[in-house]
Amino acid sequence: MRLIAYIDVKSPQARLALGPTLAMAEESGSVVDWRPFHLKPRPPRKEADPTSRGARHRQARADYRRWELDFYARQQGIEWVYPEEELDSFAANAGLAWMKRQDAGLSQCDAYVRCVFAEVWAGRMDPGDRGAVEAAIVSAGGGSTGFGPFLDQQAGAELARAADEVRALGANDVPAYVVGDELYIGRAHLPVIRWWLDGQQGEPPV
Repeated sequence: MRLIAYIDVKSPQARLALGPTLAMAEESGSVVDWRPFHLKPRPPRKEADPTSRGARHRQARADYRRWELDFYARQQGIEWVYPEEELDSFAANAGLAWMKRQDAGLSQCDAYVRCVFAEVWAGRMDPGDRGAVEAAIVSAGGGSTGFGPFLDQQAGAELARAADEVRALGANDVPAYVVGDELYIGRAHLPVIRWWLDGQQGEPPV
């Protein structure tokens, strides 16, 4: 069975889901159809008073989310450098769209996704650097000739179409999974997705 997985390279949740998703697919004899879901950057919040109660609560929630992400990265043994600012993932997400446009095999898309996520979240790659993205495409077995014009002229519209496609299914974040006719958002749903991939044997793990 094919599992569709929508991802954005800048998402820490997608990074944490990568290894478990690939392991699940391998164990169940399934394949992952990676698709880009480019999330628009969040506008910076302007605080009239950073010492206000609301601002302090938001900071506390942000600190906890960061602690939780760091904890799960350590649990997986992920080389992890959490960025201080939101990453610009446009070029890297466009690289995945480019791989699929070239009809790259699923194993090549796997290799691209593995490479980009690992390098970006280890702090060794800027996902907005077209040269670095081209190198990742080549490393994964794709061709980079023509990627520059695609990035400048067509990638925006292509990523927008892909985003519209997954939003029409009801997704608003990544990782988003489609298996059969069911949509699941977040790696917390991997056990029930595995149940689907295994042919829905026994009771669902819910």
